[in-house]
Amino acid sequence: MPSPIAHAVSGYAIVRGIAPSRVYKLWPLALYAVFVAIAADFDFVPHIVAGIDTHRGFTHSLAFAIAFSVIVSRLMSQRTSTKWVRLFTLTLMIYGSHLLLDFFTQGGSGVPLLWPVSNQTFQAAFPLFPAVHHSNGVFDSIHLIFLSFELAYTVILLWSLSRWQAFNHQRQHKTSHLNGR
Repeated sequence: MPSPIAHAVSGYAIVRGIAPSRVYKLWPLALYAVFVAIAADFDFVPHIVAGIDTHRGFTHSLAFAIAFSVIVSRLMSQRTSTKWVRLFTLTLMIYGSHLLLDFFTQGGSGVPLLWPVSNQTFQAAFPLFPAVHHSNGVFDSIHLIFLSFELAYTVILLWSLSRWQAFNHQRQHKTSHLNGR
C-alpha cells in the first residue's frame, strides 16, 4: 500500500494542479490537501487504542469519502471564503485519490469501495504499488523495493505537475498576446 508520503504528495499535486497560479496563500490549502489525502488511514487508531484491526475498512469506501467530504468541506467553508460546492469537489477528489492509490496496490485484501451496500473488496488486476510486509519489521531490506516505487511515483508525479503548470503558463501567455493584452 502507498505510504502516507505518496498519499500526501498526491493530495498536494491535485491542489497545485487545479489551484490558480495567483493563489498566494497556498500553504494552508496544501496542508488541508495533505490532511484529507491521508485521512482514510486514520483507521489505524482503533488498532493502537484497542487492538481492533480496521485498516482498509469503511474509511476506504466511496460512501465514507462522500460523508467525510461533506462534513469537512462544510466546516472549512464556514471558516473561509471558499464556496462549499467548490471545496466539497476538491475534498472528494483528494480523498478519492487515496482510494485510487490503495486500489492499485499489490497485496492486502483490497478496498471496500461499495461499503455499506457490500463488503466486497476491490483491487486492480495490474498493481502499480508493491505490497508492504509490515510483519518483516520496519528496517527490512524488502522495503527498499517499496521505497523505490514510492520515490519514482513522487518524482514522476511532481515532474508531470511542473510540466503541466509550464504548459498552462505558456498557453495563457500566448492567449494574452493573441488578445492584445
